[in-house]
Amino acid sequence: MKNLVLSIISIGLITLLAGCNIVDDNNQEGDTITISQNITHAASQNDTDSKIEMIDEVIPVNPKKVGIFDYGILDIFDSIGLDKLGIEKIAVVKSNLPTYLNDYNNDNVINAGTLFEPNIDILDLFSPDLVIISERSAWAYDTLKSELGGVAVLNVQIDNANYLNSVVHNLNNLKLIFDNSTLFDPLKTDLETKTNDLKTKVEATDFKALIVMTNGNNVTGFGIGSRFSFIHNELAIKSADVNFGNGDNNTHGDNISFEYIESLNPNIIFVVDRSNAIGGEPSIGILDNTLVNSTEAGVNNRIIVLDSVAWYIVSGGYQSTLTMISDVSVLYE
Repeated sequence: MKNLVLSIISIGLITLLAGCNIVDDNNQEGDTITISQNITHAASQNDTDSKIEMIDEVIPVNPKKVGIFDYGILDIFDSIGLDKLGIEKIAVVKSNLPTYLNDYNNDNVINAGTLFEPNIDILDLFSPDLVIISERSAWAYDTLKSELGGVAVLNVQIDNANYLNSVVHNLNNLKLIFDNSTLFDPLKTDLETKTNDLKTKVEATDFKALIVMTNGNNVTGFGIGSRFSFIHNELAIKSADVNFGNGDNNTHGDNISFEYIESLNPNIIFVVDRSNAIGGEPSIGILDNTLVNSTEAGVNNRIIVLDSVAWYIVSGGYQSTLTMISDVSVLYE
């Protein structure tokens, strides 16, 4: 596509803050800590009567067997090394496993189900010390507790309106769970430094951006407070339409037309290709048309195809967040 010249190649390949606040770090010999977190009470994935409650979760320090239903957390563990953390066995979701995390697609790693649906029978046999859930699997909290003998469950769900703070918050909690390990500190410092450095460069410009997602023949838009609002909130790139999707929690965005894109005339168009992220055929070609190409973004080669796996599948990780920062940095080099 002529104007997608700054396309970032995929590395292989959500809005509620998990709220994990430390209540008690008064353990001896690293027995347990108590973390306060928001959890979802639901009978099923599509339960319309689900309820959110703040509870205190008792979590073993230095868990040896961990079930992971969030690729961002797997990304963080991978960045540090399971052996350095003392994790002896993990169960992960192997479907749509990002290429850069493909080392965990082997016979020594338990296949825990899907990001939406934990396999209770397999987890029962695995007998984890800790199960980590996030937005897609948040509904399963009660099921996991009841079916796995009251197992400790940590919710690492990201608050998209406070993306970096959420990631740092999770890193802080993981540090405490792993007996105040300093291994998490460099990750936190690196992310904060790189984000602030890029924000400084952004604030010296006046670009206004539109974030879109392609999925087959569909195009949706995302605004301030949406799942991709790291771009607007922490990186400080202005929104081309401050009234569009402001605080919108629709995870798949709101339908938009090419005429809307043309009339908005953004300086930058950021593109997340969902089709490609989930293993399908790339769908960004739908944007290669006269209306989109006539915008400021199109004319000035500022249609930026983001690493869809990092932004859509593995948000909340260390490596994935570095990729997100790098995706945006190409505009300011």
